[in-house]
Amino acid sequence: MKPKNLTPLLSLAVIWGAYYVASNKAVECMSVFNVGIIIRLLTMLFLTVLMLGKGEMHTLLHTRGVRFRLLLIGLMGFLLDYTAFAGLQLSASAGMGTALLKTDILFVNLLSVILYRQHFSRREWLYTFVMLFGVLMVMGLGLSSLSQIDPGCLFFILSALFVSINAFLIKSVQRSPVNPVSNRVIAYYNNFITMLFFLATAAAMRTFDQFARIGSSRTLALALLIAGLGQTLVYIVYYYNLSHFPVWLVKIFLLFMPAVSCALSFVLFDEQLGGKQIAGMLVVLIGALGILIEPRRKGEGELANQM
Repeated sequence: MKPKNLTPLLSLAVIWGAYYVASNKAVECMSVFNVGIIIRLLTMLFLTVLMLGKGEMHTLLHTRGVRFRLLLIGLMGFLLDYTAFAGLQLSASAGMGTALLKTDILFVNLLSVILYRQHFSRREWLYTFVMLFGVLMVMGLGLSSLSQIDPGCLFFILSALFVSINAFLIKSVQRSPVNPVSNRVIAYYNNFITMLFFLATAAAMRTFDQFARIGSSRTLALALLIAGLGQTLVYIVYYYNLSHFPVWLVKIFLLFMPAVSCALSFVLFDEQLGGKQIAGMLVVLIGALGILIEPRRKGEGELANQM
């Protein structure tokens, strides 16, 4: 793989990691549903400014042939967030939950085999599991922690499944021979529909009164602003990556995200970063290097044909 191809893949892990840290700080002060609404409102504002600047707002109405899939993308966007939140509510281990969310790479690999007849060598599967083990280490967990799985963990696995399905839905719209709408249009629909579901849920949970906390907490306001900007950049870079690389490769590089989040939390908030976490980051890096070397060893043709 050429070095220039690594830039958007690695950038996404950094951006998503920063978004995760900011949104985590926000949900410490306010309901996750309210946080979801504010982040989506800010993202919609940023996307609107971007699309107005490019004269693309009218293209939001030209979705014939892909409209149903755009609705599904928005539904999946809400479900993946909602199930992750349910997992946090029911699980005794947030660290285990975060690690389980990264099992989306396994779902993506299986769906790649089913939908695209993608072939993975034994070494590629091995390196994938090496990276997952590294993620467990970064989260301060080990193989013995797997025996501690509780009912809440099922929701994390469901969230990982929804993330995987959403990625393939996005790619199917990008490749649509009928109406391949732009990435910004897909992002707008994804964001807007997800926001509507968050609004409905917040109304049902009667949590709107928590919005008053934003005016009295500079930390919350700043965290929401950074998360909104981060979500916008995630849409832009993530959708670019999905349109230029195989879904499985995009997900492989997102396994760096927990390491990025831990590193940012250490730098910005002095959160403890132990030797096990540092070792886990190295394990993730070794697994990623193995996957990058493997296609080159076979000849880059197979990988290049998918880019």
